[in-house]
This record gives sequence, C-alpha cells and structure tokens, in this order.
Amino acid sequence: MTLGEFALGGFEAHGVRHDIVISGRVVNLDMTRLAADLKRVCEAQIALFEPRTKKAPVERYVFMTVAVSDGYGGLEHRASTALICNRSDLPVRGRPEMTEGYRTYLGLCSHEYFHTWNVKRIKPASFAPYDLSQENYTTLLWLFEGFTSYYDDLMLVRSGLIGAGEYFNLLGKTIGGVLRGTGRLKQSVAQSSFDAWVKYYRADENASNAIVSYYQKGSLVALAFDLSIRAQTANRKSLDDVMRLLWQRYGRDFYRGKPRGILEEDVEALFAEATGADLRALFRDGVRGTRDLPLDALLEPFGIALTPDLPTNGTAGKPSLGVRVRGGADCTLAAVHENSAAQKAGLSAGDVLVAIDGLRVTGANLDALLLRYLPGAKIEVHAFRRDELRRTEVKLDAPDVSRYTLTAIDGRGPSKQWRERWLKG
Repeated sequence: MTLGEFALGGFEAHGVRHDIVISGRVVNLDMTRLAADLKRVCEAQIALFEPRTKKAPVERYVFMTVAVSDGYGGLEHRASTALICNRSDLPVRGRPEMTEGYRTYLGLCSHEYFHTWNVKRIKPASFAPYDLSQENYTTLLWLFEGFTSYYDDLMLVRSGLIGAGEYFNLLGKTIGGVLRGTGRLKQSVAQSSFDAWVKYYRADENASNAIVSYYQKGSLVALAFDLSIRAQTANRKSLDDVMRLLWQRYGRDFYRGKPRGILEEDVEALFAEATGADLRALFRDGVRGTRDLPLDALLEPFGIALTPDLPTNGTAGKPSLGVRVRGGADCTLAAVHENSAAQKAGLSAGDVLVAIDGLRVTGANLDALLLRYLPGAKIEVHAFRRDELRRTEVKLDAPDVSRYTLTAIDGRGPSKQWRERWLKG
C-alpha cells in the first residue's frame, strides 16, 4: 500500500486492469508513455504463458514504485510488485528517446512481472508452501531467478521497446560480468542456488573470486538452453515451451486448491518432455558443473559472432589493476580479483590507495592516472592497510574485458530466420 502523494496511471492488458503508482517527487513524469510501454511488456508475457486464451493469472495488478535520488530493486508479490528506482530513470514528457536509465527501469518491471508466473505460482517443491519459521533451501534458483533474468530483457525486444542491437549490448555486458569473476569456475549455479542464504546474500569482499550469481549466470544458462533447443529442433521448439509446460503442470492451478511445486530431480525430464531435445550436457556442465558455457558455438547457427570488446584504433586501452573501487574521496579497494596485478603485488580488499608514482589517488581519478600507462608497465603504489602505510610495485595487466560484442553475421542457411524467430517469439 502507498500512502501520501503519488502519481497514478494505468492500462488494460488483455482485459486485466494494471495500475501504476509512483511515489516520490518526479518532475514532468510521462505517465502516458510509461503506461503504454508497460502494457506492451505485460501483454507479451501474458501471451507467452497463455498463447491461446491470453488470460492473465490475476484480476488486477499494481506496479508500485518509490522514486529516489539513488536506488534500484524490486520485490514480487502475487498480484503486484514493490519497486525502487532513480527518479532520473523515469520517462520525461517531450523526450521520447529510450535512455539507459529508462530501459533499466522497464527491465526491472519486466523482471518482477514475470515472477507473477515464475516464482509466485510456478515454485520449487521446497517453497510449496513456504515454511516461514526457517530458511527454505533449493538448488533451483537458477531456474526461477536466472530464467526470469533472461526473459526480462528478451521481453523488451519482443514487445518492440528495444531493438536487437540494444539487446545484444545487454547480453554482452552480462557475459562480460560473468566471465570476469573466477567464482564461476568454483561454484555451479545449482550450488549457488542452495547457498543463497549463507553466501549470496551474505557476500563479502572475496565474493567474485568464490561464488557465482544464479541471477547473472542463470540468465546465460537460460540463453544456452533456448539456443540449444531451437538449434536441435530447427526452431520448432524453444525455452518458451518449457515455461508453458511448467505453467500448465505446476502454476496454473497453484491457488486453486492444488499447490504443488516441482521437485529438483524432475526438472531435467520436464525439459526433455517439453522439447524433445538432448540437453544432458548442458545440465551436467552448465547447471551442475562449472565449465564455461559454449555461447560462441551456440550463437553461431543464429548468425551471431561473439567477440571480446577490446580496444581498437591502435589504442592500448586502460591497463588493469584488477580491482573494484568504492566510490568516494578515498580510493578504497572493495574487491581484488584473483590472479590480478593488484593481488600479485600483495594488495587486498580494504586497502586504501593514496599514491601512484608519487601522485595522489582518489576514487575519482584512478582511471585517469592509469590511462597514462601501458599494459605491462610497473608502477609504485603507496596504500594504507588499517593505519599502516605500505609500498609495493605493481605490474599492470592488459585491459579488462568487461563486456562482449554480439554481431549479426549472416551466412548460408536459415540463420537470419532463426534469429528473428528467437527474438520475436
């Protein structure tokens, strides 16, 4: 429930009322555009699960958003979602461009709305019902949160709000984020799901070196399943068929006196039943194992080349320390990546860098200072660890690959048609 002053809008999606509530001061909010855009997302998702009847699982739905100066997140409910966003992310009257912030907000709304089916009605057996007196463990969060993270942006493409190029940029960023952390080589998404209570939501400064996100990698697992199913069946089946069978068998009647969740040991058989595809290797390596997903090979039949986003035009790019820095006046290391230049030089999370080659370092100027050097250069770093000043020599690494580029390259065969069928649904 939202009390006080708020902006109110709404729309109907396949005959069901959807209300939008925005609290917090927002100047020139374009509620008309927001309602029209969310209508397209909601109708696309309803049609995914009920392609014949277009029947939504709710009689009314409410998007509740608190707009603040700096915030992001959402929590799904059975017929509503509670969101928080930057007020600058919301659309402005008279400015029709799709900003990065607005796209991010629409993706958040899409994610939480998809949970109306996948989590609030389709559930793991251990969540049906929840035992609120204790922690509830499952190895299936990769399926429930990861697959939702896959479909949230895909639905923006299928509803026509963003193009293929924008979607490929989002995918490339996710791929880069997953491949940057070495935790992916130590923990499977099934293990990450089970450990959510004790590791993911209690992450420390070494998290990227020790654990993998069942949200991010789970979304790439979903991508891998979707592409594999489509390639094996010549696009006659897809991950959509898996989601529809989950909905028909476990979700549609969940609140009609038949609450039943899917058992962990039944998931692989259900995927095979829904698609007829051989997905055993993906379950072994991508879900229960820690091998990197063969995304380049999976994208190839769809006419898409996957390449690391490296410096071009003869530039060397910013050499890497292999760290993540907290914002602020001080240059505090929030994380030090495994086998990075900083780790090899003895730097640790929590250290405060104060000088590079005698020049003061802050959280704002670190990148500018590093741009003065080439990969392989040795620099003198002074840093405080607690109240002790330390000096070390760091040999800078090559630039980090923070994202990958997906490029449409059509050759012979049905690659373009397959790609369009995947993106359009």
